[in-house]
Amino acid sequence: MKKLFWLSLLFIHLPETESKDETQTCLSQPKKWVWYKTGQSALLSCSISPRCQAKDLLYQWFVFKESSHFPLKITGKYSLRGASLYIKSLNAGDSGIYYCAVEAQSDTKCCEQNVATGTTLVVRGKVMLRPILLWSSFTLLAIYSLAIMMLIILKKYGFNTSAIRKMSKSDKFGFSQKMQFRDVLQEMNSRRNLSKSKPKRRSHSQVVEAASGECNISNDDIYQNI
Repeated sequence: MKKLFWLSLLFIHLPETESKDETQTCLSQPKKWVWYKTGQSALLSCSISPRCQAKDLLYQWFVFKESSHFPLKITGKYSLRGASLYIKSLNAGDSGIYYCAVEAQSDTKCCEQNVATGTTLVVRGKVMLRPILLWSSFTLLAIYSLAIMMLIILKKYGFNTSAIRKMSKSDKFGFSQKMQFRDVLQEMNSRRNLSKSKPKRRSHSQVVEAASGECNISNDDIYQNI
């Protein structure tokens, strides 16, 4: 019955909380949103106005999640530090909207409002540094290996091109030497042929002269005989 009373009280006071001025409230939760990581501890602040202070106040916290809402049992994981709520060893299931409430156990008139405006707690998973470092080192190692392979390939390719250039230069030089040698041989052959043709021409002219001389002698003899 007491839980139902608190829940009904919570639903009644929530709309009034948003419409009332902060100066008229007894309870306040200064932080609307808080973010923590898994495994950390959280302190959800809740303060009470001095005009609402009393000796017999009972603080209570409620949590609203996606599919449920219930009052918290202040034992073990949860503890009170004044009106504030301390939560140990957070996990993703602790995310939700936490409301601070107060109840006077006597007839003392302390508060016009018994429920605060609420604080949204968001619990995020831890960032796994070890896998990130592992993948980062693996990526850097792959890039380094690729760079070394590229340098080796470029070095080999540059050496081959220089060797090909040297070979092409030597081939051109050898071809020019062959052409020069062929030209020299042709020149020598032409000179030798020319030198051989000159004696033949001389001998032919001598034969012609001798034949003409004999003809002259025979003609003279013929004229003398006549």
